[in-house]
Amino acid sequence: MAVRISVIIPVYNAAATLRDAVTSILQQNVDDLELLLVDDGSTDGTAFVCHELSALDPRVKVVTQRNAGICAARNRGLSVATGEYIAFCDDDDVFLPGALKLLTKAADKTQADVVRGDYRLLRQQPDGTFREQVHPAGVVCSIERDGYGTFLQNSGPQFVWNALYRRTILQDLRFDERCRYGLEDFIFNLAVYAVTDRVVYLPKCVYCHYERAQSTSQCQSAQAMKARVRALEPWMAAEYQAIWNRCAPEQRVGVWNARKAEAVTFLMHQLRDAKAPGALRRYAWHTLRTVLAAYPGQKLDFLAGAGQNKKKTAALLLYQLRLQRLYDLLTVKQSIQ
Repeated sequence: MAVRISVIIPVYNAAATLRDAVTSILQQNVDDLELLLVDDGSTDGTAFVCHELSALDPRVKVVTQRNAGICAARNRGLSVATGEYIAFCDDDDVFLPGALKLLTKAADKTQADVVRGDYRLLRQQPDGTFREQVHPAGVVCSIERDGYGTFLQNSGPQFVWNALYRRTILQDLRFDERCRYGLEDFIFNLAVYAVTDRVVYLPKCVYCHYERAQSTSQCQSAQAMKARVRALEPWMAAEYQAIWNRCAPEQRVGVWNARKAEAVTFLMHQLRDAKAPGALRRYAWHTLRTVLAAYPGQKLDFLAGAGQNKKKTAALLLYQLRLQRLYDLLTVKQSIQ
């Protein structure tokens, strides 16, 4: 019988969390599921856990490789997946009950190549507990019907774990293995959007993402921050290509300005949260300005790009004035108030 959904989990030193992730998938109310655990050269007891889980349930298959990073592990999973649809899960996260049923039902009904849901984000605090970072959900929309800019505005950050992909649309698309410290999700999704506009967003939570202290979601070292800065070039290249393919000529400038604004505010937050020193900040902003200068168009319009978001307006204005460091003081002052 054909496999309906292949779920890919890139696994690295996750002996303490992997069972919960796997259980959340195996308990989904869908038929014909395969779960691919790609062990990316773990050095703890993860390999034992993987094979134990596989022995308990024939739907679980273990793939082993030398350590090459999360992108290489996801790519390995894509190379062996057989499902009609593909989903991704991190080794320390969980799918919410009914998530895969909801996503596949929407894909079947709309004939979408990608269906995105909403998600819960829980960030680890200094005392080890997790606090939910609440964000507003968008409204139901699709690229094909509502336009690319509207879709991006509603569907939020373009992660891969809260989405379902039709395997045939991925074809030779793969994760950029240069991205070992984040942004790989964004680049991958933009490459997908460049080849299809049959993409739907549903404002229903399907996934719970735990942002732990050691997560690649947080830059804990100068090496990690520099790697993320180097990823700005392929990120902006993917953004530009997707806009060119998905937007009418009269819409491209507006959407491109909005995406540049996202890059500026993203970097503002990354540098602030990493408490980056001056030299690293100068390297980061010089890199972003150089990357953006390679594309045609006017200078960033901070008012048009920010819309009604006061924080984003402030971030873009400071970027224009080359006073980015002041953003740290602004956010601290706002949090006190």
